[in-house]
Amino acid sequence: MQLYKPEVVSDEAVNQVINKPGKQIMFLTADWCGDCKAIKPFVQGIKDLATSKGAGWVDADRDANIDVATAQGLRGIPAFVLFEDGKQLDHIGNGERLNPKDVTAWVEDKVLA
Repeated sequence: MQLYKPEVVSDEAVNQVINKPGKQIMFLTADWCGDCKAIKPFVQGIKDLATSKGAGWVDADRDANIDVATAQGLRGIPAFVLFEDGKQLDHIGNGERLNPKDVTAWVEDKVLA
């Protein structure tokens, strides 16, 4: 299984996506994070599921996008964060190892509902 390779973008680019109308998902991660590495083989499938119904997606790096993470009150990684119309609605993950089935269920319940 191939590891998902998040795209590193500027804070401005992350903010542009999370402030778009509709539902947006931000995947917050870091290269050095062991728990992030554990979920990365499953992230492409999670992304495909989330975006299949029109949700947007943006990757954010915990170090490169620290201002975004701080502004959103996010400290733990990995995290999948749901925004709607620019407002953070929910997130899963706060520094613990995530189970792909739990993240998929969260996407189905919170994003696709």
